[in-house]
Amino acid sequence: MGIVDDIQKDRRTKNILAQTNTKTVSVPPASTGLVGDQQPAEVFTVADFDLVKNQVHLEEKNFQLMEALNTMGQLTSMQSQSGPIPGTPQLIMTTGITNSLTTVFKPDAGQVWRLYAASISTLDGASTMILKLYDGSTEVVVDSGNSTSGEFAAYWTDTYITSDAYLVVRTSNASTGGNAQMASAVVRVR
Repeated sequence: MGIVDDIQKDRRTKNILAQTNTKTVSVPPASTGLVGDQQPAEVFTVADFDLVKNQVHLEEKNFQLMEALNTMGQLTSMQSQSGPIPGTPQLIMTTGITNSLTTVFKPDAGQVWRLYAASISTLDGASTMILKLYDGSTEVVVDSGNSTSGEFAAYWTDTYITSDAYLVVRTSNASTGGNAQMASAVVRVR
């Protein structure tokens, strides 16, 4: 009971837990038979975790609270040490791509996302699609592809996107119509 006593004595930890005490740790597996009305009304989400962890300052008096948040994040899989966070995949359609840089995906500060697939349609005479990471001044090529049929797909395992190095794309030989497009798949990992 030592940890429970410690939490009950720590006002900051109690305040954070009071904001989440109606949430269930996660959705039960389908094998339990808990479906429909039997599923938990409120499941702890990554948005819930972001809300409570952003209320904490890194200071000595909050150490007990930070331990509680770390435990919450690990237990609910909303804080990852090694893989994707459930419920965060996004499919993004980027249209109007031309010779200039077009932003595909720029996450919020403090977040890390992973690009894991992209499908590119080179229209309007575009012959090459160039996918890059960009920090506002420097571009690094992630991948480029040529297409005579107008479409190609690529997959990545280690392209990480942040607000400091975000995903952009451009075409070569595109008309000013800007009809080239790209579908990409990203998932949050931190």
